[in-house]
Amino acid sequence: MSETGPDLPSEAEVAAGWRLVRSPEAGAKAIHGGIVRGAGYGTGVALTAAASVLLLRYLGVVQFGRYVTVMSLIAVVSGIADAGLTAVANRELATRRLEADRWALMQNLVGLRLLLTPLGVALATAFAVAAGYSNTLVVGTVLAGIGLVLVATQTTLILPLSVDLRIAAVTASELLRQIVLVVGIVVLVLVGASLVAFFAIQIVVGAAAIAATPFLLRGRVAWRPAFERTEWRWLLKEALPIGAGLAMNVIYFRTLIIMMSLISTDRETGLFGTSFRIFEILFGLAGIVIPVAMPILAAAAQEDRERLRYVLQRVTEVAALASAGFALVLAVTAEPLLVALGGEEYRDAAPVLQIQALALVPVFLGQGWQLGLIALRRQSALLIANGAAFVVVLVLGLALIPGHEAVGAAVAAVVAETVLAAALLVILVRAGNDLRPRFGFVPRLVAALVPAIAVGLVPIGPAAVRAIAAGVVLVAAARLTGAVPEELRRLSR
Repeated sequence: MSETGPDLPSEAEVAAGWRLVRSPEAGAKAIHGGIVRGAGYGTGVALTAAASVLLLRYLGVVQFGRYVTVMSLIAVVSGIADAGLTAVANRELATRRLEADRWALMQNLVGLRLLLTPLGVALATAFAVAAGYSNTLVVGTVLAGIGLVLVATQTTLILPLSVDLRIAAVTASELLRQIVLVVGIVVLVLVGASLVAFFAIQIVVGAAAIAATPFLLRGRVAWRPAFERTEWRWLLKEALPIGAGLAMNVIYFRTLIIMMSLISTDRETGLFGTSFRIFEILFGLAGIVIPVAMPILAAAAQEDRERLRYVLQRVTEVAALASAGFALVLAVTAEPLLVALGGEEYRDAAPVLQIQALALVPVFLGQGWQLGLIALRRQSALLIANGAAFVVVLVLGLALIPGHEAVGAAVAAVVAETVLAAALLVILVRAGNDLRPRFGFVPRLVAALVPAIAVGLVPIGPAAVRAIAAGVVLVAAARLTGAVPEELRRLSR
């Protein structure tokens, strides 16, 4: 609701979204929303890739490196400033029954975001100065940081869309930002702009997102932030364990790259880094699609244990099927994809990427179980699970990289993700044995995978065609064997 909009609903009014996530239609809407979110993510990746190619050709290697340096610094600020607030907000918005309570939460979230993000930008700017960055990069950090403040505020404002399962609107917001960015880059290239202008375009992106927000939320926007110390303290207490766990999850993959640079050769480090950049796209997909189920999980955890078990079971089955399909397609297309993107010199990264593809299965499964723990307010367990995975990365990295180089690092990554998923599962089961997922669907999934793998491995025709054929065979075989959950079958009909 905007400052000039209608009066705030009375406390007797129940939020419409609160009813929706508890309704029988919620599951189908979440599945449909996950598909829409995945398609939007893929489109966004394609737009980003196009913009990156254009920037690389226009700026050149040196200037592009400077651009990436600043944007990487801003990305770190974005991750730290979030600190798990988004996950906590999704859970709380789904469990607060009254519109007035949700409204108060939103205002405090906006206030907290308006403190944390500018503070992070200020620290990033101080780091740029202390590191001896040129004036262009320091100014670029400030400009891109202002854009980040606008975008972070807007993504906070539209959090009710996710909780109310209006996923198409969330996806539209994300695509709008990508489109504005790409159009801005094209215009700047055409007019021959300097490097600073490419940082300033982030402000335009943020302003466009803010301008679209009232239309997405139908005028109900929490523009006025609140600064309630008790609420802020509680939010940070809930969010910090999630943020620390997620940060550790991101760090341990980068740790392998650092270990490669110290132990192995520059070439092997480059092969592993290239493989990881491609793997990271699908890694990010898990964090975009599966959290669509968070509001339903949170509502069920609060008042309907049986429904929580049911939703976790379905999330497990969908995650297993989707990740197996993505892993198969990535394994089949690894070599031609790497050659197409980087040339012949990257062909040797294919075996590394094929091994890393296996990690998609525990990544997707672990994402679902992690959401279950957050819904149950067991977020401190994320630190334990991610800590165990980090130890595995260090031990296996030191053991495998000296003798097996990039392949050894890939194996360490797969084992670490498997350990993380297993730890999350154990902690989830300890929260209640009734929440233990049933794995009776696995034989049916394996039966569907066998013919799909056979099709993908047949060395006839282009790899892209074989990958598509393998995917089609997997979907068809999964339907025949019953590996596709009933909700997905109903939705497809």
